[in-house]
Amino acid sequence: MKIFTPSLCSSIVAVAAMTGLTSCSTAPKSQDRQAFTEEAQACRGTFLRTVPGLQEQLNKSAGYAVFPGVGQWGILFGGGQFGRGAVFTPSGTQEGWAAMSNPSVGLQIGGQGLQLLIVFETAERFGEFKANVLSGSAGGTAVGGESGTSAVAAYDNGIAVYITGQKGLMAGASVGLQYLRYKSLAEANEIDKK
Repeated sequence: MKIFTPSLCSSIVAVAAMTGLTSCSTAPKSQDRQAFTEEAQACRGTFLRTVPGLQEQLNKSAGYAVFPGVGQWGILFGGGQFGRGAVFTPSGTQEGWAAMSNPSVGLQIGGQGLQLLIVFETAERFGEFKANVLSGSAGGTAVGGESGTSAVAAYDNGIAVYITGQKGLMAGASVGLQYLRYKSLAEANEIDKK
């Protein structure tokens, strides 16, 4: 039987937090970008099928980010979320990449995958996201599976968040906005040339 001492727990939490903060770059590797964009578009389609009125909200938004596979992890007293997303204009044209590394605190054990859609209501909030200066958090609206539907989420301080488990409905979660990062397609391509 293994006993977790306070110092061991602190070490586990520190490693987990550092892993969550550094494990994902903003853009996928160049050879994976096309497949990732297609996965993000398929994820957007899932949200559109299950949330009546979402297409109209996206059309009127300043832009949105789709995270087709966000992993949640939790080890004793620490945990978080990590993942990559594709960023789109209201017309559905991809303009950039997003990354999330969202540490959280709370008693939790286990892991579960999420899909996220983050909608920016105004050009100002979208600009803050693209400048990597967002702060605070936004709660998510849980979205049902293929057979269920959900209502359009209300904007909270200019941001609407939709969350679903990759294997069905999941309880709502909170997204730490300060841990969202953006990189334009041009910036990602420039880094590839170096």
